[in-house]
Amino acid sequence: MKYRKHEAKEYAKTALKGVWTALPYHFTRDDKLDTAAMAASLEHCISELKVEGHYCSGNVAEFWALTNEERMRAHEINVETAKGRIPLIAGCHHQNPYEVVTLANHAEAIGIDFVIILTPYMAAKCDDDVYEFYRFIAERINIGIVLFNIPSIYHPINEHLAARLAKISNICGFKQAGPAPSATISLREAVGKELVVSVADETPWLHNLAVMGDQWLLNYCPHLYQVPGYLPIRDYTRAALAGDMNRAVEVARSLNPLRALHAKWITGYGKPTGRTPSAEMKYWMELIGMPGGPVRAPCTELSEEKKQELRADLEATGIVAKAKAPSRKAA
Repeated sequence: MKYRKHEAKEYAKTALKGVWTALPYHFTRDDKLDTAAMAASLEHCISELKVEGHYCSGNVAEFWALTNEERMRAHEINVETAKGRIPLIAGCHHQNPYEVVTLANHAEAIGIDFVIILTPYMAAKCDDDVYEFYRFIAERINIGIVLFNIPSIYHPINEHLAARLAKISNICGFKQAGPAPSATISLREAVGKELVVSVADETPWLHNLAVMGDQWLLNYCPHLYQVPGYLPIRDYTRAALAGDMNRAVEVARSLNPLRALHAKWITGYGKPTGRTPSAEMKYWMELIGMPGGPVRAPCTELSEEKKQELRADLEATGIVAKAKAPSRKAA
């Protein structure tokens, strides 16, 4: 590992920055991990989309439908593909804390930089329960831990609980999937000096970067909104960091048609009701030249009628044509 346990917070401040994505995993038609497609997707994001980091085995990767052995193999593929060019976070979500420890220690052993862990899905109904879950795990692993808060589904990590957890030496980051800006502001005030905070939504990224001082976007939109030669999220981020806010706002505003489609087709991760849009995301990826493929139960496939509708919607934004443009691919 590149740091010692007590150095996790300081290392995170140097590594958890910029625009990161979170990719789905790919499966073959006979329901095996499609390792070649998984490697191709990550290589595309690193070499063509210029992402600055990747989160493996997240919700979009259907982690709940994989065995631990498959998840560990997937983490190995990510390490083999990245070859140290970008930092990696491994999703080690599990209800059983011993299984979390197994996944996290494997991630450390193969060279992944951090792990991210959801709050328990069952049993933890109060702050003390959630604290004990993370304390138990943190004592048994050395790798840095990013907390993952989805308050609409699981017991929320509010600013008071976050402040308690931030005292644990290897807890170093916080992925905030709560939609309320006021809660995120309170969270930043409580732990922003200790933990690197990322709001799991591209839409407010420019505001969070320029006004709130965030340094890290961890979200799956970078591989949906960008294609080779057309990198608007990267472009407006760099413009904002360079102080060219007019340019940053212009580019960020140009993404509104894609954001509207995201709201129609993809938004749904982290919600207590509605369809989990794994098939929607994979078909979107296919339409812009990336691997897609089938989903695993309990997720279900899109009907042909819905595929036609999604294709028409996406083509209307112009991104499908951009993905096919030879000049852009050459660039």
